[in-house]
Amino acid sequence: MKWDNRARYTAMKISCDTDSVPIYLDGYFIGKTPIRQALTVTPGWHKVSIFPPDDGVPEQSVPSNRTLKDIIRLGQQDVMVEEGSVELVVMSYRAIDAEIEEYQRQTQSGTWVRASMLFALLFIIIWGL
Repeated sequence: MKWDNRARYTAMKISCDTDSVPIYLDGYFIGKTPIRQALTVTPGWHKVSIFPPDDGVPEQSVPSNRTLKDIIRLGQQDVMVEEGSVELVVMSYRAIDAEIEEYQRQTQSGTWVRASMLFALLFIIIWGL
């Protein structure tokens, strides 16, 4: 009977639909896409992300912050890698890019609405004098 105590090769192969996207594995920057080599990892759960671990967005109940947090979550994947397997992780940057553009459009249109309401309020105040 042979007993082999060596760990089997366990790795993760990461691909993305866009080049030059930064990739973070468990919070550490590992490079920009395309990442051609498989990354040796320990068996278990790993977080792959296109955003740095500290996104700088405070956890508040402000709707715009929640929307931004949701977009950031789209750029993250929790991946389970079994011992002895090579797990393929596919990141979709284009979908996130579209979400960011929509978020910016909504934010800008909200600014215009707030500004026009402020001008209308000032006009009413001045008119009443």
